[in-house]
Amino acid sequence: MTVIPFYGADDPAMFAIERSAMDRDGLVVRALDGLLPRGRVLDVGAGDGFTAERLGANRRTVAVEPNAGMIGARSLAWVRGDAEQLPFTAGSFDGAYATWAYFFSRDWDPTPGIAELDRVVRAGGPLAIVDNLGGDAFAALAEADISADATWWNERGFETRVVETAFRFDDLDDARRLLGFFFGDRGVAGAALEVPFRVGIFTRLSLGA
Repeated sequence: MTVIPFYGADDPAMFAIERSAMDRDGLVVRALDGLLPRGRVLDVGAGDGFTAERLGANRRTVAVEPNAGMIGARSLAWVRGDAEQLPFTAGSFDGAYATWAYFFSRDWDPTPGIAELDRVVRAGGPLAIVDNLGGDAFAALAEADISADATWWNERGFETRVVETAFRFDDLDDARRLLGFFFGDRGVAGAALEVPFRVGIFTRLSLGA
């Protein structure tokens, strides 16, 4: 099972700052709620279940997470699994989504994970992949490119929906702590109570198994 280093299980206080500040108005969750069906939905790379919990009121959401330390943080249907080898039969879900999951980043080949989404989601069911779009104050704090390659997604049949949101912190200490953790001295120097953040939601219908 492929598991990349993830600080959420080791530093829950830091992760709580991130979860509180990132997209505080819930614009990404609201967009996903409008895109996903009311049936059985899969959350791939669910973290502590923050998004799955919010989307579960009107649908049956299953949270898949490879990091054992994150599983069980919320009252959800949890399955430990790898995004590239999902432990479900073909056509098990009516839709699926992933929010900032490791295998959809610029540094990894997302093809195996997408193939698994096509397999486990019935043909015609929506797929939604959430990632950074860049060109914002948050991305400017990073020395390297932390945005998704939107062209890659578009060339493979995905449409791009842009969500203009922000990190909004309770105080500057929290901002410096989290942004410093992410970006070092650049993050500390650029800390502010509100840091604009552009999110892309890449969507298409499942091709089926």
